[in-house]
Amino acid sequence: MNNPTIPTLDAPENPSEKAARVWESAIGSDTAGAADRALGRTKENATEVLHSGERLLREHPGTSALGFFGAGVLVGALVAWSIAREQRDDTADRIHRLLTRLGRKLNLD
Repeated sequence: MNNPTIPTLDAPENPSEKAARVWESAIGSDTAGAADRALGRTKENATEVLHSGERLLREHPGTSALGFFGAGVLVGALVAWSIAREQRDDTADRIHRLLTRLGRKLNLD
């Protein structure tokens, strides 16, 4: 018997997969649009802040210089405090190791 070849269709697509793809494309375009709008607003705000900062520097150069000096002093103090703290911790560790070794030599364990 001769069986004619029966044409087959591709596997039917799962409706939930198709719905998920449609949903993702719709959400993706909304998200991309919202991201573009947010980026535009951020650029506008950054430009406005830059211009207002330049205007403030030009109008009040002395106050600005004192402010930068104060910020430099603050950063310097924080760095110095950090270095001093590290050295203090190192010194404390050295003293502890020295006393531990001394205690072992004297059998004070």
